[in-house]
Amino acid sequence: DMHTFGTMYAISDKWTLMCMLNYLDNEMSMQNGNKMESSGLADLKVAGLYDLAQWDDGRRMHLNLGLSLPTGSIDEKHTNGNTLGYGMQLGSGTYDFHPAVTYLAQTDNYSYGAQLGGVLGIGENDQDYTLGNKFEASLWGARKITESLSASAKFDYSSQSEVDGEDTRMMKMMSPALNPNSQGRDITTFGLGLNYYFQNGGLSGHRLAAEWETPIDQKVNGVQLELDSVWTLGWQYAW
Repeated sequence: DMHTFGTMYAISDKWTLMCMLNYLDNEMSMQNGNKMESSGLADLKVAGLYDLAQWDDGRRMHLNLGLSLPTGSIDEKHTNGNTLGYGMQLGSGTYDFHPAVTYLAQTDNYSYGAQLGGVLGIGENDQDYTLGNKFEASLWGARKITESLSASAKFDYSSQSEVDGEDTRMMKMMSPALNPNSQGRDITTFGLGLNYYFQNGGLSGHRLAAEWETPIDQKVNGVQLELDSVWTLGWQYAW
């Protein structure tokens, strides 16, 4: 489970600053009855959005330059004292660069867009490894149902490579979760969402959103658990 808290502030017509922090609750149940858990703050992400271009017909393009700071722990341990696997850690342990380019278009009843981006690890963390670089692509569209309610659909694709290096504290022969070659995957997902915007009353300016996302194709590196469907619930307020 992931709880995300974010804020954005426009410092000019061209630049918007963004800050986002996640709180993670990880749990893994083993066939032998053991349960592994970790929870806490993940890596802090700061970013700047730059308006590259705007057109009179509602189209625009912006550049996203982000950096995640290694605030999440990479020292999470099982109750028996063993270091937990890469996927159970709370952060990457490195500074990570998050570049992206986004294209958006909007008409009276429709909106659509696309984004290309990635995550690039900078150097190695203090355990001598770097999580695999990731490439991400998204394509989405939305239709206004009423003045307040809209429905959306999207396709996401991401490709992440294996871990570069190795955390020598992990006994990788015990489980694929501890093996650096069993990390990362290629995955394509499809999602459906609903978005409700309050225009009047005490909740004016608030937005509630719900989205369901499921894999339609995935290929994992090595031996891993595949991703199941994901629900995302969100609340936003803008002024």
